[in-house]
Amino acid sequence: MTSDFDLPAIRKLLDALRARHGADSAIGHRCSNLIGLLKNYEAAAGDLKDALQALIVKQMAGLAKLSR
Repeated sequence: MTSDFDLPAIRKLLDALRARHGADSAIGHRCSNLIGLLKNYEAAAGDLKDALQALIVKQMAGLAKLSR
């Protein structure tokens, strides 16, 4: 993950997607997970940041499958 991404804007989009599908839906749960991971990613460093990045990639792939 690079710093080219506007993480607050991404969180806002995820929040809107969660609101559209409902917080208790599979998409809503995935969005909630990603919002939390992105917040933690911003504050992390080193190995923790790398681990969070891997989780974010996995969650995004799952969200993409759910959104088809």
